[in-house]
Amino acid sequence: MNYGNKVILTSSLGSFLSVVNSTSLLIAVPTIMIELNTTFFLVLWVLISYSLALTVFSPVFGKYSDKIGRKKLYSSGYIFFFIGSMVAGLSINADMLIFSRIIQGIGGALLFSNSLAILTDTFKAIELKKAIAINAAVIGFGTAIGPIIGGLLTALNWRTIFFFNAPIAIIGYFISWRTLTEVKREHLAGKFDYKGSVLFSSFLVFLIVSLSTGPFVGWSDPIIISMLVLSVASLISFVVMEKRTIDPLISMHLFGRRAFSSAAFSTLLNSVSRFSLIFILILYLQGPAGFSPLIAGFLMVPYAGAMGFMSYYSSSLMAHIQGITLQIIGLVLVAAGSITFPLTISAHSYALIAIFMIITGLGIGMFYTPNNASLMLSVDGGDRGVAASIRTLFLNIGSVVGMTMVFTIVASFVPMATVGDIFIGSLSTGVHIPAAAFIEGLAISFIVAGIFSLVAIPIAGSYKVRKDSWK
Repeated sequence: MNYGNKVILTSSLGSFLSVVNSTSLLIAVPTIMIELNTTFFLVLWVLISYSLALTVFSPVFGKYSDKIGRKKLYSSGYIFFFIGSMVAGLSINADMLIFSRIIQGIGGALLFSNSLAILTDTFKAIELKKAIAINAAVIGFGTAIGPIIGGLLTALNWRTIFFFNAPIAIIGYFISWRTLTEVKREHLAGKFDYKGSVLFSSFLVFLIVSLSTGPFVGWSDPIIISMLVLSVASLISFVVMEKRTIDPLISMHLFGRRAFSSAAFSTLLNSVSRFSLIFILILYLQGPAGFSPLIAGFLMVPYAGAMGFMSYYSSSLMAHIQGITLQIIGLVLVAAGSITFPLTISAHSYALIAIFMIITGLGIGMFYTPNNASLMLSVDGGDRGVAASIRTLFLNIGSVVGMTMVFTIVASFVPMATVGDIFIGSLSTGVHIPAAAFIEGLAISFIVAGIFSLVAIPIAGSYKVRKDSWK
């Protein structure tokens, strides 16, 4: 096996570990809530805490890898993931489980902020698109089998989901440590931007906590309003400071590059669609459709399978069609599938639902690979870690916004307590679900999710691509 293939294997293993961990955990949520005797809000934070840590630490690790190298940081990500998984499997309450998920999130940040950067360091443009496609296909595969693995392991014991991660993390560490070759860094000078890191972390913490808590306590709550104001203030202060800093955490000049900013912001908008669709489908399949968590996991396969297939196949299409064109077609498919999805719900036909799952999955896959390649090829070698971390940052902000959007819209039709019971599949005896109102809320959520992808279309197509930029 040549060095390039070893790098792809190492990168894909890290992506597979993180994706399977997240998707399999969704299936175990009801069991975890019952066995730890906790609330829906805390169980939700078992999911959010991972995204929060991943989002906060990705820019820091991405910048640091551009300074000291990626091998040590990437390999250490597996160690953090191993420790977090073991602590999670041994957790005796929700607080301990949330803490362990933060440790996992730090590991995920170390992996994701370096994965694409390592691929970009290793491959030239013509090879990079295929490397990214393979990595994306692995993510799609992990998304497809994650819920199935979660259902099978939950039948044994929900803790085995976390113990399942441990050997994968150990294997990933040894493969990455023995395989990766450190690329010499050209820019080692300059102090680390601690003030910028604190301000940016404050912005993210205030934003994510307020967005995830708002649907439960109400958006008019003074604490929620205060956190949103502090979030905006932290972001403004961060941008002003970064423009004056010699070696900033995030170089503002990157957003002055149209290719980079277009790819980044279209990623953000598409991720809102992508993650909100996943939540909507899970809510529908386990709620009004009445499927068990395990069966619901199997029924999600058309969506994830189509996404994984097209993520890989799009690298071949890029030899004949410009990457920017594929991104636009992908966004159109996602928007069309999302906006017309309510028709399948009203028909109560899984066959129709599966067709629209495939359409949206193909659209996301067609967008994913060329978008990632556009983003990574738009920056110089010294900024690749930061670029990859910004991508991870936008993906995770999009996931939180998507989840919040779904809960907020559905809660306007059905009480939040009922939404929570439907999500975890543990409605109390005698509780009546206003099915029509609930489905109406989901239908509107589908349409709004599609609108986000529609808005992303002119952004993704707002710059011209040289004919040789993919060669």
